[in-house]
Amino acid sequence: MIRTDFKLRYQGSALGYLWSILKPLFMFAILYTIFGKVLKLGAGVPNYPMSLLLGIVLFNFFAEATSGALKSVVAKGSLIRKINIPRYLIPISSTASAFINMLLNLSVVFFFVLVFAPFNELSLKTLFIFPLMLAELVIFTLGVGFLLGAIYVKLRDIDYIWEVARQALFYSIPIIYPLSRVPNETIQQIMLANPLVQIIQESRAVITYEGTLRTANVYDHSYFIFIPLLIVVIATVIGVSYFMKKSKHFAENI
Repeated sequence: MIRTDFKLRYQGSALGYLWSILKPLFMFAILYTIFGKVLKLGAGVPNYPMSLLLGIVLFNFFAEATSGALKSVVAKGSLIRKINIPRYLIPISSTASAFINMLLNLSVVFFFVLVFAPFNELSLKTLFIFPLMLAELVIFTLGVGFLLGAIYVKLRDIDYIWEVARQALFYSIPIIYPLSRVPNETIQQIMLANPLVQIIQESRAVITYEGTLRTANVYDHSYFIFIPLLIVVIATVIGVSYFMKKSKHFAENI
C-alpha cells in the first residue's frame, strides 16, 4: 500500500516525483519573498531562510499525512470489503508515504543549510535530537490521523473542518515568523505546549540557529518540557483507541 500510494502520488505528471521537492520550494519562495523580504519578519534572525524552509517541510508532512490518513479508510473501502486486513495498516501506509516525501524534502533542507549557512548548528547533537523530534512528529501525526480517519467514515464534513483547521494552524504557529517576535511570554508558553511548535523549534535549534526559543527557554521549571510529550501521548491513545473501536464497522459504514 505504501508503494502504491507513493507511485500514484504524481502519476501522469510530466515532472513526476520532482514535485515532491518542487512544491515546498515554491511555497518557500513565495512566503520568503512576502514575509521575509517585504515584511521582514525574519529580520535579525540568523539563517532565517533555512529556518523557514525547515518549518514548512515539517508542517507539510503533518498536513499531508493527516489529510491522507483522513480519507485513507474510505479510499480503501473496496479493499476492506473484499479482504480481511488489519484496518490500522491503512492510515499507517498513508502516513509512511508522506514520511518518504518528507525525507526527500529534508535532503534539500540539509543541502541548503550546508551550502548557504556556513554558521549552522549541525553537530553530533543534531544526529541525536533531530531523529527524536522526527519520531515525536510521526507518532503525533499518526494519532491525529487515526482519529480523523475513523471520524471521516461516518462524518464527511470533517474533511472541510480539518482543511480550515490546517490553514489556521499554519499561520498561528511560528513557521513564517520567529517565536521571539511574540511579545508576551505567557503566549509563548502556550504556543510551545503545542507539540508541532515544540518539534519545529527544537529542530531549528539543532540545525539552523541555536538561539531559537525552545521549551527550556520560556518555562521556569524543567518538568514543563514534558507537556508537549504528554499531549502527544494523549492524542495517540485517543486516536488509536477510537480507530480500533470503530474499525469493526468500517466495511458496513463505507
